[in-house]
Amino acid sequence: MASPTGADGRERRKRKRTKKPKPAESRRAGAAEPRPPRGESREGDGQRAARAAVRALSEMASTLLDAEGIEAFGRPRWLEIRLRVPLDASRDGARCAQDAIRQVVDRVREVREHEEALRPGSVYSFFARSADGPGSRPSSPREVFEGFGSTGRPSFTDFVTLAIERRDAGIDALCEGEDTVVTHVSMGRVLRTQQLQEFGATDPVFRILGQVDAGLFPLVSSDQKAAFSFQLLRGTTLDGTPRFRLHWVGAAELSDIADPGIPQILKRFQQRLDRESLRLAGVNANGGAPDEEEFVLPLLQDLAKRLAGRARRASNRTEHARERTEEGQRPTTKAWEDARDASDDRILRDEAQDTIVVTGPKNRVHVFTLDAKHVTSFVQTGRNVHKRLQEGRWHPAEPEERGEFRLALRMRLREQHDADGGEGGDPAGS
Repeated sequence: MASPTGADGRERRKRKRTKKPKPAESRRAGAAEPRPPRGESREGDGQRAARAAVRALSEMASTLLDAEGIEAFGRPRWLEIRLRVPLDASRDGARCAQDAIRQVVDRVREVREHEEALRPGSVYSFFARSADGPGSRPSSPREVFEGFGSTGRPSFTDFVTLAIERRDAGIDALCEGEDTVVTHVSMGRVLRTQQLQEFGATDPVFRILGQVDAGLFPLVSSDQKAAFSFQLLRGTTLDGTPRFRLHWVGAAELSDIADPGIPQILKRFQQRLDRESLRLAGVNANGGAPDEEEFVLPLLQDLAKRLAGRARRASNRTEHARERTEEGQRPTTKAWEDARDASDDRILRDEAQDTIVVTGPKNRVHVFTLDAKHVTSFVQTGRNVHKRLQEGRWHPAEPEERGEFRLALRMRLREQHDADGGEGGDPAGS
């Protein structure tokens, strides 16, 4: 057969060159992207595996912290451990896991041991290595912590005697029987003057930076009055950053103080210490190295001022309220009724004066102590009330504060009802 020539031959050869690809060839040509190099794929797989391992370690550490009762503020952002990664997990994985757990537990318990060394009401004895032994707590309600002896034993002395020797402001009035609170600020270096280094003078974990001695506080269900030492201690979190904490020392229980406003002052002071701890950590991280006792001195002075001022304000205000009621110059007769009927948004807090402010109908404003003693009443326009809220002088009371105020108010209304012979129904509304 003759070979194709001419136009027919050229057409056949053209069709042959442009023939359609086979299905398999089409699929290969239509592949979306070329596969990445083998090294890149393995790197991505490694990152996913590493992230999964980190999540597992993080969950493990958090579980251990929960089990040991470490509070949120005491937890660091990172926890550093040394870890050998086994290449044969089936053979050496259990040993590696046990080593990681051991390191976390050891670090947690190291901090926990120092936390447990602090006992409410007691001072840690560096000689006995305990806060539970004899001599770690005052023996009478009027005694306060005076300092450490050379061997790290705590020493206590009568607050009134000490205040007379120091000529503390207000001690004359206290000795004359006035209902007042005397305070005194002592720095940590003074309390550690006699303490030797081998008996905790330079203990790096927690140390007393200063304290406020305060007294005398009336006690519930007791004719006695008590004094307390409120210590500012410097401890550390799990990652070694500083943490300030308030620690009270006294023979009486803090809960036995008759004035319910004192625990509130101490609670807010600890909240402030938490913020100041973060501030000190930031200063240290930026290369600063402040004297820690000088750093906390203004905090101690403010606490002393609030404790002493609390007693003066409570005494002066209750007398002032009685005078105003007798004069009839202000809407004091509506104070109890307005406070009893006030909705949550009408119960405000004045931090500077340490009082509760209740706004009533017809622009009436009533001021109470935290334990519901009436202080004063006056008329204030809504605009002025709003201005004080904007300026931060007043702010809505927290739910806990409202609840405590309502309970105290209820008790006072019932006492007033009983004193009046039970006439006119129950003013407490029960």
